[in-house]
Amino acid sequence: MGQVSKRFTETVVGDVYDLIVKRPSTVKSSAKIKDAIEEMLQNPVSRKVYVVEDDGKLIGTVTTETILRLLGYRVGVREGGALSFYRFLRDALKEDVMSVMQKSNTVKKETKLTEVLQLMIENHLNDLPVIDDQGRLIGEIISLELFIIGKSVFEGSVSSDS
Repeated sequence: MGQVSKRFTETVVGDVYDLIVKRPSTVKSSAKIKDAIEEMLQNPVSRKVYVVEDDGKLIGTVTTETILRLLGYRVGVREGGALSFYRFLRDALKEDVMSVMQKSNTVKKETKLTEVLQLMIENHLNDLPVIDDQGRLIGEIISLELFIIGKSVFEGSVSSDS
């Protein structure tokens, strides 16, 4: 593993901050789901919209998966049955982002990339919000940034197909 992996393990979010999506998609807590969709369309690199307070403090996230599920209910592609009907009543009629947002795992500029990687793997995430000490959203780190830094871990490795 040597020098290459050591560099990755010692790198923190702040070291690769220029690669981070500096302006992740955001909406205020009063926003409607259609506003979240519009933000996603404006920033297709990010797969989430972050819900923030007026001062920029992160409240939670609305994911593309959540929006797709709601869209599926609205257009009728979700399976039938009592449980699905209950889920439809619970989810499909919602209109505001606060009703569908989820709490977020977060990282800071001081967080090591290995911790970011571990959070992404354990929680099946492709991106994480970066916050400051006051909890304000200051950016987003996506898996592509980890690929850019981490690809060197694979350089020089021997393929088992040779």
